Amino acid sequence: MVQDNPDPIPRLLALSRRALLSKSGMVATGVGAAVVGGVAIAAASHGDGAVGASPSGETVFNVRQAGATGDGKSDDTDGIQRAIDSARAGGGEVFFPPGTYLTRRLTLYSGVHLRGSGGDATVLRLAPGANTAIIESDGFDALTGTRHNGGITMFSIRDLTLDGNKQHNDRAGYGLRLYGYGYEVTEMVAYNCRNDGVYSEWGPAAALPFPSHQMEARLTAVRSHDNDGHGVNFLGPHDSMFLNCVSSQNRGTGFRLAGDAAGTSLVNCHAWGISQDISFDLAAPIVGCINGYADISGGVGVRISRNDCRWIGGLVLGGNQPQPTPEIGVQLVGGGSLAEPAGVVVDTKIMNCGTAAVDFGGDRGTSSIRAVVSQPQVPDGHGRLAPGTGHGWIGTPHPTTEVEITGGLGDPGKNLVIRPAFDLRVQPTAPPGSAGTVRIFARLSGGKTQLCAVFPGGAVHVLAADD
Repeated sequence: MVQDNPDPIPRLLALSRRALLSKSGMVATGVGAAVVGGVAIAAASHGDGAVGASPSGETVFNVRQAGATGDGKSDDTDGIQRAIDSARAGGGEVFFPPGTYLTRRLTLYSGVHLRGSGGDATVLRLAPGANTAIIESDGFDALTGTRHNGGITMFSIRDLTLDGNKQHNDRAGYGLRLYGYGYEVTEMVAYNCRNDGVYSEWGPAAALPFPSHQMEARLTAVRSHDNDGHGVNFLGPHDSMFLNCVSSQNRGTGFRLAGDAAGTSLVNCHAWGISQDISFDLAAPIVGCINGYADISGGVGVRISRNDCRWIGGLVLGGNQPQPTPEIGVQLVGGGSLAEPAGVVVDTKIMNCGTAAVDFGGDRGTSSIRAVVSQPQVPDGHGRLAPGTGHGWIGTPHPTTEVEITGGLGDPGKNLVIRPAFDLRVQPTAPPGSAGTVRIFARLSGGKTQLCAVFPGGAVHVLAADD
């Protein structure tokens, strides 16, 4: 019972909770209250960075109580890190009241949850000359590039902004740099960084020991913009989820999914900007994008280089910019092996891409590419249409790829519809070329098209022909 405990802290916490529930909302002397996401959090100073507990009983560590000022001028690194270190022992929340916190690199640990007061209210700004990340996971330098299954886990970040202050960090600077798994980032802004706004990496482990509940990361309503590197550079953990995220005006890629990011899903994500060469770079296998929006002005909307990636629904919108660099809606390029990319599924709308809606240059087959396109024709300055602009497609689909690119049903000349040849087989199913296989194909004979069947013995029978 509380009254039997010689430690005065539980009594303070109980008093804090009673005060929060009182009609007046006032709290006892020495106990403060803050509001995070609409929930009041009590704060009783402990002198070690710990500042009380939430109504649910979770420990909360207030960076102001730990020595940070949030005045945008003082170096708050030590105060913030003190609060994080205090939360490290048993886990808990580190709370940032409204303010601008000038900081050098902060080290984040498992079980620690950073909570701001809102993206516009809490700003962590990289101190001039720091040339590092604002928030970095424990052990990052030793783990990155190893594909190890270690790293931090069960942590989260929400409701704050990371300002890379690249004007005063000319050599390096990241917003968030992680090697870990099983985490959440929600309502976070990363901008103005000399390198990537968000960087995440992990290894290929398929299973984790108890008590880990999951390995995936979940990023919701993250905004990354005006960074000199990638907006989001995601190399794992695999099978992760992005929801309602925006990446814009970065000098690299908007969303780059590579390394061990296989199986990651992006839903309702938007990438745009004149300076971004690529909006979505699907450079890991089995990445799925649902209802994505790639808005480009030069460069590539969606680049796919690995097997079994999907771009379903959504829109790719160009800026009608064929020069000085090609402007392509969806581009298939060679991947990690000669067999990639294959098994790709695209079903989308593509508009206004100055070079081509689809580039089949790297297609390795067994894919399905469906797109309704609306393409421009660009004047050459002399009243004529410039050649090589506004194509529905360039390159040649692999013979096993199914294609349906329609540029308006009123002009069939703009459409490309390809249905690959198929095999009719006796049961039980036999592999192509084996006994019992019959292949259907089309050929030209005497200037007429014939539909033919070739049987196992080599005999060819004409099934139908032009009159």
